[in-house]
Amino acid sequence: MSFVALLGPQRHQPIVRRVLDEQGLDGPLAVVTGGWEEREGELHELEVHVERPTVNLRLAQRLQSVLAIDEAFAQALVDRNDRLRTAQRFYRRRLASLLESVRDLYALPVPRSELLVAERDDALRAVGALDAHYLRQIRGIHEAFLDLWEPRSRPAVAELREHIAAEVGDCEAVLIAGGHVGSLLDQVSLLDLRALFAAKPIVAWSAGAMLCCEHIVLFHDSPPQGPSDPELYDDGLGVAPGVVALPHASLRLRLDDTLRVEMFARRFAPRVCLALDAGCGARWDGSRWEPIGPLRCLAVDGRVAPVEAAW
Repeated sequence: MSFVALLGPQRHQPIVRRVLDEQGLDGPLAVVTGGWEEREGELHELEVHVERPTVNLRLAQRLQSVLAIDEAFAQALVDRNDRLRTAQRFYRRRLASLLESVRDLYALPVPRSELLVAERDDALRAVGALDAHYLRQIRGIHEAFLDLWEPRSRPAVAELREHIAAEVGDCEAVLIAGGHVGSLLDQVSLLDLRALFAAKPIVAWSAGAMLCCEHIVLFHDSPPQGPSDPELYDDGLGVAPGVVALPHASLRLRLDDTLRVEMFARRFAPRVCLALDAGCGARWDGSRWEPIGPLRCLAVDGRVAPVEAAW
């Protein structure tokens, strides 16, 4: 596995160029901005920042062109996505009640605290069991779709993948920007690009950082539509092992709520939950992680702790 850097949002405090400089990556750079969807082509600010030649892979536009040509495949994808949304709806319904029971146990005053600790631990294990069940469900949906439709064997997909492989092959590293993580995952997985990207150094930020992890975790403690719980979304690329990427953590999470922080960290342990705010990140060299800038993580004791050493 090659070098991987996971960074926080880059809009107001970009550090991509610093990471590239430190790694001696001079370009060209293959750029994935498919998460920006209709803004996919707006690379000017990024190009000015990195000061290196770039190749926009245009995954969103090119995948849409493939689906416009292969209507049967496009309809199959619609059906697959409907199955995934149904599984997600069941998961969310069950998850809400399980997490509420965990919170109730944390708030419950009892004289025998050693018994309460055991109950809390068991309640969190029940949440973990549901998470694992949901992943099995959606993996089954993905596998059934891939077995039936074999995207790589479809002419339009195969031709596009060949072009992308040539472009990535001519580049020194891959940059994966943020945006809509579901769109990014569809583009990379349907075109089977994981191995192509994993063979190159990767610098990813925001939703791109989430995509690189083993599991994609959605989170927002105070979204506009009302309170929500952290939830698994899908498997990620798995090129960033042992961590959960939480971009915009200070904005999206109530980090002063020790109970919520503790529940989050314990639920996804032993993976380290990285608070990827602006100006920070983490780099993976194939054997260990090292912090970039003022990185923090969610700790199992409810603290948001600075990460000051490699692990």
